[in-house]
Amino acid sequence: MPLGQTQRRRVFELIRISALRSLKVRYRGSALGVLWSLTNPLMLTAVYTAIFGTTFSQYYGGSIARYVVSAFVGLAVVTFFLNATNEALTSVVSNGPLLNKMAIPPAIFPLSAIAANLFQQAVTALPIVLVMSIVLAHDPVRALLVPVVLFAILLLSTGVGLALSALFVFFRDLPYLWQIVGFILWMTSPLFYPIEVASGGVRRWFAFNPIAQDMSALREVVYGQGPIHFHFIWLGLVVGLVALVLGGLFFRATQSEFMDLL
Repeated sequence: MPLGQTQRRRVFELIRISALRSLKVRYRGSALGVLWSLTNPLMLTAVYTAIFGTTFSQYYGGSIARYVVSAFVGLAVVTFFLNATNEALTSVVSNGPLLNKMAIPPAIFPLSAIAANLFQQAVTALPIVLVMSIVLAHDPVRALLVPVVLFAILLLSTGVGLALSALFVFFRDLPYLWQIVGFILWMTSPLFYPIEVASGGVRRWFAFNPIAQDMSALREVVYGQGPIHFHFIWLGLVVGLVALVLGGLFFRATQSEFMDLL
């Protein structure tokens, strides 16, 4: 049944409270707090640049700085997607005791996991990406399109997170499988290497890898030059919307069986 305005407001409030609680527990006693989430992409960018920067700079107009930007943008996409979906995956099961005691919509838990990671990125990596677009692209349209691409990534992460959280209720080996899938997505995305050096088989995989498509879209609006290639952006939005609808429908269709298995 569709939720009324009061119910929607209650759901949003529960998501906000749950997301904030998750962040407080995660960074309790930490000096830098949420800023620690920025260390992973920064350190990996530095490592990739030290190892591959000189070799691959020829694919970036001979500029190591452009390689640095490309690697950081790719890492911002893949780390958000994997962190958000990994936390969403276990969220329903880990909150099973609470669901058994209180009448709470189960979707609140995967959605709050996504929201917590969104807030974490919104105050760390995403402002850097937006500044990069303003400074490098010299195109206000591209800068305005940055939130559109980020919204597409959010849609994809939410849809996949909802589906994974529902599946985990029935298949408790799922985290191990998802780790393998995440590693495959990481390695087959043009993250620390340009697409030109990939083999033909890997390049064909890019067409079916939604993370690779979102990376291309975000790079297009961050440091692209000339006419904007909108097909990357539209494709990301369509794939994200499809993932959200399918993930949401699957979650809704299976949630009636959760209580018997939690």
